[in-house]
Amino acid sequence: MSIDAKRRLASAGFVALLILSVFWPSPIVGINQLCCNARLGIDDLSFLGREAPAWDVVFWCITGLFALALLKDARDFRLVAAEFRATRFRIGVRTAVAFAASAVAVAAVWMLVDSPVTAWSERVASDNMQDWIRVANRFGGGMNPVMVISFFVLAGLAYDDRKWVGYAIRMTFAGAAAGVIVQLVKFAVGRTRPELWLGPFQHARSSASSFPSGHTVGAFALAGVLMLSSESKTMRVVAALLALAVAVSRVLAFRHWMSDVTASAAIGVIVAAIIQERK
Repeated sequence: MSIDAKRRLASAGFVALLILSVFWPSPIVGINQLCCNARLGIDDLSFLGREAPAWDVVFWCITGLFALALLKDARDFRLVAAEFRATRFRIGVRTAVAFAASAVAVAAVWMLVDSPVTAWSERVASDNMQDWIRVANRFGGGMNPVMVISFFVLAGLAYDDRKWVGYAIRMTFAGAAAGVIVQLVKFAVGRTRPELWLGPFQHARSSASSFPSGHTVGAFALAGVLMLSSESKTMRVVAALLALAVAVSRVLAFRHWMSDVTASAAIGVIVAAIIQERK
């Protein structure tokens, strides 16, 4: 089997694993309902890494086997160090312009769009919508970002693909930097979440702050690296759509205002643009 075929097979396996993580532990719940009807202490609302850590062990065993299957073909672990050294932070005039333009856009959304969009979200709420929100929301939370980064590292090492290792290094930096920015802004702004029904200009303690959205920042920080660096149009489009789905789900779940996720998307992409590969 050629390297390209193996890479495609590994990518397909990872996509399947990522989908399994989003729905976990639903497969176990479904099998139990079909044949056993045992008391498991989990249900379809349980979330990987949250409600049922004992059952998560099964998932991580599956993940470990997948990782070992990739690592058996690993060639040169020095690629990680090489890509780490090749990563740089570049802040220039375009960065300042991007932040300024984003601030204007966020302010406009804050003033004109927040309340209408939240009201619309309330009108379209339904059981089917809640199911979609739950799935989309999980792509941006839990262990999924770590899994994405880990896959690019392992697959890059296994198939001697320096670009994939580079994606992982830059996603790690982008995710960490964006996370720090989120916490600082949350502390400074202290905005209430829309689920409290207090209006878009009310304030709350920093630990419960709505602005910006951590899920959305993380999703766009990782997706931004692929959107700006990947040579694959499919990879760029999929990354953008998944990040957008996370942002939309946060609004529809009444966890964030539209301006929250707009600012978050801007922060994630700008941070991803700052962290570049040294040519």
